[in-house]
Amino acid sequence: MWRLRKELNARSFAHSEALALALHDPLTGLPNRRRLLEAFNDLSNNLAPDCFRTVMMLDLDGFKPINDVYGHAFGDNLLTSFASRLTQIVGKDGIVARLGGDEFAIVSPVFSNKSEAAGFARRVLTHISTPFELGDRQISIGACLGIALYPHDGHAITELLRRADIALYRAKSSGRSTYRFFEVEMDASILHRTLLEQRLRQAIPEDRINVHFQPIMDMETGRIAGFEALARWTDSDFGAVPPLEFISIAEDCGIIFELTRHLLARACSAAKAWPEDVYLSFNLSPVQLQDPSLPNQIVSILETHGFPSTRLVLEITETSLVKNPVSARRILTELTEAGVSIALDDFGAGHSSMSYLRDLPIRKVKIDRSFTERMLTDKQCAAIVEAILVLSRGLDIDAIAEGVEESAVHEALSAGGCHFSQGFLYASAVSAEDATGFLSEQSGGRLLFSDKAGPN
Repeated sequence: MWRLRKELNARSFAHSEALALALHDPLTGLPNRRRLLEAFNDLSNNLAPDCFRTVMMLDLDGFKPINDVYGHAFGDNLLTSFASRLTQIVGKDGIVARLGGDEFAIVSPVFSNKSEAAGFARRVLTHISTPFELGDRQISIGACLGIALYPHDGHAITELLRRADIALYRAKSSGRSTYRFFEVEMDASILHRTLLEQRLRQAIPEDRINVHFQPIMDMETGRIAGFEALARWTDSDFGAVPPLEFISIAEDCGIIFELTRHLLARACSAAKAWPEDVYLSFNLSPVQLQDPSLPNQIVSILETHGFPSTRLVLEITETSLVKNPVSARRILTELTEAGVSIALDDFGAGHSSMSYLRDLPIRKVKIDRSFTERMLTDKQCAAIVEAILVLSRGLDIDAIAEGVEESAVHEALSAGGCHFSQGFLYASAVSAEDATGFLSEQSGGRLLFSDKAGPN
């Protein structure tokens, strides 16, 4: 009997252990999705008529690059610390669950009005943004929150999670460390975005994303100095999809690297036919400057298509530098050592830190169109353009004015010492064939342009 009781106790303990493992995340110890579904019934019972709980979805901003740079063990430690911090914020009156990867869900304490829920969301985001001390490293991360209300937005936890996830997509598209409450009209927007994502995943391997080229003019000679490669996609059902829309989708769903490889390969293939003194300018997504393998990927594409690295200019934004300046500096240094030039796009519209120009291997700055378009009517814009031109001359880097649409703006920029410009005054973004045609037309002299030129 004693041995039988011992065996029964051992089996009972093993069963309890197995059940606990089945209901909890093995890394963080948080409840998993299954446990969340079970616990929600208890949390949603006996609410006062005017009270509610929120169901929140969140994931970490920039977790994948941290994982890639520092290793999975470091990433696991970060997730564990993050889970512990979330649990402290939510307390015993709610529940935090890890749904997988860097995706978490929260069922909040009880609230009596929406402003209380908003204040709770802000506190969560504030605590998350406090740097994590892991060993000898200090890591800052952010997150976005999507919020659904129980019972206003649904009674079933699965539906509330779905709606909170929809709100999370809207929050992520609004910026870093933001929150959004679910709204009914979001459903249609997310459905549209989901369908576009499916089409985009098909379009890339089927070679249906095209590259167009907008000339960058040498204002002194009137000849084309280079072309900026711009992505263009026309879907059979959705029609012409704006680049900002489908590039944002590619970034969010993790296929921006695949899209970049596809577009750069096509651009290099077309640019090989240009004269050797005409360069190719290509935009990088901010998330790519956190991938340490980026320089090797770029060099591999150049070698495959036989395009000289010295004729490639990669355009980056100030946003991409702010997120992880150490990683960005290392990647940009490797690219310049391979012969690639770096241009800082939309200069003046962001943080505009002078340290970027001092510390990073940047050879070109592109004056943001918001300044050039208004420089004839706004003294402040004119002063900013003048200051950038003086700065570029002092640092011996090229300045390229974007958004030039009028001859008067062209003349003012030229008088101010700007040597390069691009905009609809000269040409819209055109196909590879038309770009070659532009180069042929200028063989006898300067490329003609007109105020009637417009967007393509």
